[in-house]
Amino acid sequence: MINIWCLTKIQLLSTFGLNKAWHTQDSKDKRKWVLLSIGILVGVAVVVAYSFGYSLILAQVFEQIGRMDLLLAIMMALASMFGFFTTIYKASGVLFGSKDYDLVMSLPIRTSHVVASRVLQLYVLNLFLTLILMLPAGVVYAIKVNPGALFYLFFLITLLFIPLLPIIAATLIGALISWISSRFRASRMITLILTMVIIVGMMMGSFRMNGSEQVLANMSTQLADMIFKVYPLTTMYVDAVCAYQIGPLLLFIGISVTAFILFSTVLGTRYKAIHTGLTTSRTSSKYVMRSLKTSSPFRALYSKELRRYFSSSLYVLNTSIIMIFLLVTSIALLFIDSEKLGKLLEIPQMSDYLGRMVPLVVSLFIILSCTSASSISLEGNHLWILKSSPVSKKVILLSKVAVNLTVTIPISIVSCLLLIVSLRTGWIESLLLLVIPVIYACYSAMLGVITNLRLPKLEWTSEVAAIKQSASVLVSMFLGFISIVIPFALLFGLSQVNSNLVLSGIAVVMLVICGLMYKYISTEGERLFQAL
Repeated sequence: MINIWCLTKIQLLSTFGLNKAWHTQDSKDKRKWVLLSIGILVGVAVVVAYSFGYSLILAQVFEQIGRMDLLLAIMMALASMFGFFTTIYKASGVLFGSKDYDLVMSLPIRTSHVVASRVLQLYVLNLFLTLILMLPAGVVYAIKVNPGALFYLFFLITLLFIPLLPIIAATLIGALISWISSRFRASRMITLILTMVIIVGMMMGSFRMNGSEQVLANMSTQLADMIFKVYPLTTMYVDAVCAYQIGPLLLFIGISVTAFILFSTVLGTRYKAIHTGLTTSRTSSKYVMRSLKTSSPFRALYSKELRRYFSSSLYVLNTSIIMIFLLVTSIALLFIDSEKLGKLLEIPQMSDYLGRMVPLVVSLFIILSCTSASSISLEGNHLWILKSSPVSKKVILLSKVAVNLTVTIPISIVSCLLLIVSLRTGWIESLLLLVIPVIYACYSAMLGVITNLRLPKLEWTSEVAAIKQSASVLVSMFLGFISIVIPFALLFGLSQVNSNLVLSGIAVVMLVICGLMYKYISTEGERLFQAL
């Protein structure tokens, strides 16, 4: 246990950059870390407030039917689902993608302990999300029900075990995908395809599940039966926390802990083989000499960035899964009438709202799919190669912008065309629906490059730290949200003004911002890049 704890602690300190922040003598780095911490705390406070409000709305519905226990059941299932989905595509990166593999495996530590420490790293990261969702729900439940003292004890105990089983299940699927892929030549591409198929399949399954109007409209016992049937541990959780039963509590904890131990032991026996299969390069037995091709510096750098992008399944999934969800949703809306959807969600004149808001909704998907916010950080200790290359640094940065646009613009255009058909928008609305997401794609791509120049994370052992947990990714996402929230507020605040005029004004403002960002990259980009 001591070995597992020490490895987990070191990995977490490295992931969040705490060790460097505590011991650095550079006041500039400390100031950046403090400002980033304040920003994260503000963001967490906003999410907690939103979670509390959502729990309060659910509590009012469940209070009317006398089933307050459903509040904790739904939030527990929701936390488990989020933990599962966010882990399934980053599990292989944490388990097998670390650069310190040789160093860790040379230590006198059991392989199962190494695996356990990496799964614990995923657990700690997802426990944070569980706390954000469950603590506000627990507060709302306590206010409405006024439970006994055992509720608070059992509620706090079970919080520690809620994320464990979903993470293990997701890690098991990720490890299985990686192991299957390692048996083939194009292992990375097969890993990417298999993970995509699983996630999209689950999305389609959720669409079919959410199609029950009775379940969504009434929020009654049918909803409880669905949750308890899909995820049986929810029944144990509700019996333990709401009914104060010791047996379900011990069973819930026992299943979670036993699954963790068995998983670490079993995966530990295949860990080295899977890692070797994933990292071993294969070459063709027959080499044919061909003529050497040349291209422009930009095209060569763009090809390099594109190959780097598709070489990491974690990178692709983390930045493209939202765009795939956008495409799946756009296809689904072809078969769902907007007025029926409005009645289901109890929103009158749903088609009018969608027609006004859909350009910004699509742009939100694009903001969440930024590849450039971590593109410089992923260079890691190979950044010196780009810095010493006889190429304009502006071209280097614009090649990273181009990859981002390659990921977002084609899917957004196809999705917008599908939405034009399903929503039957007019020609002005259709034009705005096509133009505004493209503008936001340019904005997001250049914003990602600028934030990554200002907040690089070049010292990482796992790609997860650079792709999901770096300061540049968080800041880029936050500024992207701001750029969407303000236009949303303007549309609601200026409801008396023609929405097409408001959206046109937003498009012009964003174009000006994009022009200023391009100028900044062209002038300050080279200096900032050389200073890295």
